[in-house]
Amino acid sequence: MNRIVVASVCASARRKDPKSPVEEGLFDAGKGLRNDAHWGFSDRHVSLLREEDVAAAESEAGFPFPPGSLAENLRLRGLPEELPLGALLKGPEETPVLRIRERGKRADEPHSYDYRGWCLLPKVGYFLEVVRGGVLRPGDALRLEETGGSGENR
Repeated sequence: MNRIVVASVCASARRKDPKSPVEEGLFDAGKGLRNDAHWGFSDRHVSLLREEDVAAAESEAGFPFPPGSLAENLRLRGLPEELPLGALLKGPEETPVLRIRERGKRADEPHSYDYRGWCLLPKVGYFLEVVRGGVLRPGDALRLEETGGSGENR
């Protein structure tokens, strides 16, 4: 299996603003990323993009997407293309446990944010639930553990 590495952790104070990279993110169980506008907002606590999907979009667009510019809280490198719903992302004891809850945005849910006309979360993004709180920093290593379900199917 590929090594999964945190490429960036990003937050924003207001929901319609782009997110900015932070040196470390404190994740609260049942709430999300502290100091992010989506903290405590829904059961989809954290947004995730695969670094590989961002790189493919950058190649197609012809310009870079800075961390957070696509409204993602996390960019991870080394994840498989398809993440099983219900699987857990885990690291050492002090890191959070994150459950893969949903892929993309729901059909009835608007997505009002884009970066220079590009928007990846609705199609290739994932939404995660914070099962156990902890701290994540760029460079931290995680592992993917399949659990057999409990995410929302789409």
